[in-house]
Amino acid sequence: MTAPPPPPPRKQARFAPLKAALLYLFVWPLPLAALFALFRGDGALLVGTALPFGLVALAAWLLGRGIVAREQEKPPEGFPKPFTAAALLTGGAAFLIAMFAGGYSPLFSAGFALAAGAGVALLYGTDPAGAKPPLPEGVAPFTADERRLIEQAKACIASLEAASAKLASAEFRTRLDRVARWARAVVDEIERDPRDLRRARKSLTVYLEGAERVTAKYLATHPRAGDQAGTLEDGYRQLLDELERAFAEQHGKLLENDTLDLDVQIEVLTKRLKQEGVM
Repeated sequence: MTAPPPPPPRKQARFAPLKAALLYLFVWPLPLAALFALFRGDGALLVGTALPFGLVALAAWLLGRGIVAREQEKPPEGFPKPFTAAALLTGGAAFLIAMFAGGYSPLFSAGFALAAGAGVALLYGTDPAGAKPPLPEGVAPFTADERRLIEQAKACIASLEAASAKLASAEFRTRLDRVARWARAVVDEIERDPRDLRRARKSLTVYLEGAERVTAKYLATHPRAGDQAGTLEDGYRQLLDELERAFAEQHGKLLENDTLDLDVQIEVLTKRLKQEGVM
């Protein structure tokens, strides 16, 4: 099963504080409970409400910084792992609530902590992987020809994104957007480590040109396909599945610096595209 594609790049971060503030929806009763515990002089309840709310507030602040950095496509300032820290803080808050306010055992409280931390990770995502080691000193990242290839790949991706808007089917728009996002992730990985281009040059060209050509063919043919529209849609759907899987697997292999199976994947997909008459 193919992993979910990376989120599309976004430049605007105007709603980052609001997105982070959604975390407060899960703990809004805590300040009231803390006041109640203070008036009653209940120390355990106060620890189980006031301190967790403070931890969640800190987690929300870190999430806001992390979301801004992610949407602006830059490293977070001041704190390198804001999403991981936010998940840990929220898990710690859940542990304190369960143990001191809910009266659960440490074991059950730890279960609540794990669930809360995992929930934050699923809701907001995780921190990006660290950068690869730098190239040896004096090694140029790209030659002029390699830079042109990178720019051509980006232009192909932009063409796919533009073509997606022309597709009448919401399903196909979603699928082609995923293909484009995986392709962009591959190019981003190559730019982080130019050595990956030597490993992925041929496959990147095959996949991107194949995706662009098959989409152009579909857009030109589908409106006049008549009774063959269903067959054409099935073929395009299958190709999008194969393209998405190919890009996703290529991205994973670049992360692992593993090129053993790339040539096999290229050959299989090239044959499939030739059958469709796009290569």
